[in-house]
Amino acid sequence: PSTKTDYIMIVKLEQRIETREDVSALSVRLTGDYKNVDYSGAWEKIVSYCKKENRVGCIDAEYISVYLDDPTTTPAEKCRVDVGIAAPELNGLPPEGEVRVGTLEGGKFIVFLHKGPYTELGQVYEEVYGHLLQENGVEVLPKAMFEKYLNDPALTKPEDLLTELWIPIA
Repeated sequence: PSTKTDYIMIVKLEQRIETREDVSALSVRLTGDYKNVDYSGAWEKIVSYCKKENRVGCIDAEYISVYLDDPTTTPAEKCRVDVGIAAPELNGLPPEGEVRVGTLEGGKFIVFLHKGPYTELGQVYEEVYGHLLQENGVEVLPKAMFEKYLNDPALTKPEDLLTELWIPIA
């Protein structure tokens, strides 16, 4: 049965279809249960790399986490996520240490916007994959999806955090 909290959370989800181009990205790969990996440590490595490379583009980049494995079919300890940033200005940068250089793949996506704490994202995914994708009649492609963070958790109250879920579709 749905609780009042679930209802409030679900109401916060907005959705749209969007197409985007490939874009250069920097990331740090984390492996393990998505709920327990060190996202903060990965962000610190990205920020440190950007400062060292003196890249202003890092500030205006998209802050993302690319989820490479489905936690419903992959053992939690083997789940991989690339935490990083994406921006055209990052093209051509060298990898260093744990910081990888790559591409955030473009294409057609269904995008869900969630307003609220990151701790609610597990429930958001249940709603999206359990109901909303089927209700929208979209064909999800077997490619990595990503989260895009629209505001800074250090400067924003948890209830005001904005997170987009970008799910690749046909």
